[in-house]
Amino acid sequence: MFKTSYFTDQRLEIVILGPMRGEKNDSSIQIRNALKKILREKKCKEFLEKHGVIDKNITITFPEEWKGSSIERDVFSKLDTADLVVFNITPREGETNPSPNVFYELGLVHALGLPYLVLVQDGVDIPFYLRGIRCYPVKAFEEKELKKVLRQPIQNFVSDDSPYSFTDNIISDFYEGLPVVDISAAVGLATGYYMNFVRRILKDGGFISHYPDKIKRLIVVRPISVFDTYEEDVNAMKARLKEAGFELVTEKLALIPSDKDGAIWFDHINGTVVDIPRTIYPLKRSPRLLSLRKRMDQHPHQYDNKLRISLLNEAAEKLMDKIEGIIKYHIRNDSERVREGLLEFTSVEGLVDSLKRDGYL
Repeated sequence: MFKTSYFTDQRLEIVILGPMRGEKNDSSIQIRNALKKILREKKCKEFLEKHGVIDKNITITFPEEWKGSSIERDVFSKLDTADLVVFNITPREGETNPSPNVFYELGLVHALGLPYLVLVQDGVDIPFYLRGIRCYPVKAFEEKELKKVLRQPIQNFVSDDSPYSFTDNIISDFYEGLPVVDISAAVGLATGYYMNFVRRILKDGGFISHYPDKIKRLIVVRPISVFDTYEEDVNAMKARLKEAGFELVTEKLALIPSDKDGAIWFDHINGTVVDIPRTIYPLKRSPRLLSLRKRMDQHPHQYDNKLRISLLNEAAEKLMDKIEGIIKYHIRNDSERVREGLLEFTSVEGLVDSLKRDGYL
């Protein structure tokens, strides 16, 4: 069931999306009128008021009312805070296919895992990708008919009393209930690594500021494979460094006033911190990789062992590709200055060349 997160801010925001028909979009107006009437009925009103959601804190809107300069930005901004999205996939008058823009928006809602409802006029051929989800047919987009069709699903949504989830869709079903936005662990793992290590090392007032004689820069080394162990990759890195004449030194720096998370351990070569992120290895348990492995297990005749390993490694590499981008994203959006110019990303194979460029040999 959909969890009633709209209770948290004591607001209920519903966005109606359908084919654009100018400011007097009668179908969207009729949908809103029906929704307003349903939400004011005793059953819904009691649930809403029980959780502090009063009538003036209920917003039901659609694009024709938005006055921004960019419709797509307006739509994306509204979806960022929407509690429920109601789609009308009925084609415009004189057309046979639903609006491509509406389908794009529906795909985005599915990817984000947002609660939604789909309305379609009787007689319209439902497109292939929507035949596996609940579409509510209406005889006409008139308030009385819409109230009859929408009453039960809206009551279920408001009361969180439904045998199904309002976020179900064929994409999340493919990934066993997870929306696309949740199938990769890369964002969470990279964010944790950034906050717990990169930021502490490189921010102004951080360890690099307090220990300029100990820390000069940071090289983040990509794991050889997330399917290895951290220890295996570190040992391989140390062997390669030793062969090139480098010695990796482990040190501990004491707590500094601007950092309440305690002392920090790090490996370095003449002040260049070298780190393979230990926290990235749980990527092997990412739903993205687990679902791929499961599909290959279910069809072993299609994948010999070499192909299986190749496909898993390629998928894992694509997830690791995101780590660098996510860390750079956090640097750009940090409230404090983080010295990105002193940060480098490389592989175990490229590490020696990076150090040679620094003039250590």
